[in-house]
Amino acid sequence: MGYGERAIAAVNWQALEVSGGRTADDLPAALLALFRSTTDAEAEQVWWKSFENKVFAQNTIYGAAEATINVLLAALADERPQHVRGRILELLFFLLNGGSDDDPTLAERCREQARQGLWLLAQEARVASELDRDRVLDVIECIDLQRADFVRAALTSSH
Repeated sequence: MGYGERAIAAVNWQALEVSGGRTADDLPAALLALFRSTTDAEAEQVWWKSFENKVFAQNTIYGAAEATINVLLAALADERPQHVRGRILELLFFLLNGGSDDDPTLAERCREQARQGLWLLAQEARVASELDRDRVLDVIECIDLQRADFVRAALTSSH
């Protein structure tokens, strides 16, 4: 069992909400399906079925976003296929760009959760393909613009 799977197991998903005021109890299975997807098409199908309009919708995030960010960062510490890593980064980007009318502190708590994985993201940027490197830098910019500049400068000097 990887870090991502262990992080899923550590969350009380029934206590968290997704869109429509529903509980997030189906989110663990969705995250596992994403992590275990064998093709990008399969990962995309999981994305549309399980994340879009549930954990986030049109710049709105829901209560389960904070725990989801923690799980996604843990999953990046595992060996995952490139298509899964790319979807994780994309999901992080959407979760970190959203806000909540119901919980005005949720967006900042999500960014704080992501700050804990900043150096993991910096390492991901170092080893990622050019496309995924840009995705990682976009995620880091959502967390802290100055740190994104720092990571960008470090990447430029190392190439």
